[in-house]
Amino acid sequence: MNDPLSKAFATLDKLDLAQIQSTGEWELGRMCSHLAQGVVFSMEGDPIQKPRLFQATAGTVAFKLFTMRGRMSHGLDEPIPGEVVASVTADEGLGRLWASLEAFRDFEGPLQPHFAYGALRKDQFGNAHLLHIENHLQEVGPRG
Repeated sequence: MNDPLSKAFATLDKLDLAQIQSTGEWELGRMCSHLAQGVVFSMEGDPIQKPRLFQATAGTVAFKLFTMRGRMSHGLDEPIPGEVVASVTADEGLGRLWASLEAFRDFEGPLQPHFAYGALRKDQFGNAHLLHIENHLQEVGPRG
């Protein structure tokens, strides 16, 4: 399964919300809503962009490093600049994330620059979304 979106769907499909909980600052619904907004922003545009110089230097380097390592590392309680913070149930958040990934998969319009990485191709965005999901799922553990 080399396709990042297929891997993202498979990862989300394995989540049993009745058996897991967030171990981080954000509840599961908030986490999934955040991830969904990141996907939507790739199609509609981020409300706030880092300066182009940042995108062309530090942002590009960070994206290349994450891609090379096959994992992302970022502050897991930091909203995307301009993100609408939403307190939703885990079911609703996961539904939003799933729907956003389906919309991205089927999207044929021009993609918008990532707020930090700048312009990305669809396959690069797909990989960024997968790495973002996997990074946040590091703060998910068994309900206990």
